[in-house]
Amino acid sequence: MMRKTLFAAALVTAFAAGPALADCAGDLAKIDEAMKTLKLDETTGTQVKEVLDKAKAAQAAADEATCTASTAELMKMLGMAG
Repeated sequence: MMRKTLFAAALVTAFAAGPALADCAGDLAKIDEAMKTLKLDETTGTQVKEVLDKAKAAQAAADEATCTASTAELMKMLGMAG
């Protein structure tokens, strides 16, 4: 019984995190696309790369909060925040 309860809890957690991580992945795709045409100075480029690496690592680790915060920061840095 305990095993079924734990499995059910894991499924609920996975489904709840899925949409947020999908948003993060979508934002990362938008950022990657925008960076193809943006010309950044060396300092800004370095800062953007650091935050982008952090966002991608967070996405890979299913760390929703860090990924979302990092993509929001990137969008602001790149002038994409609305």
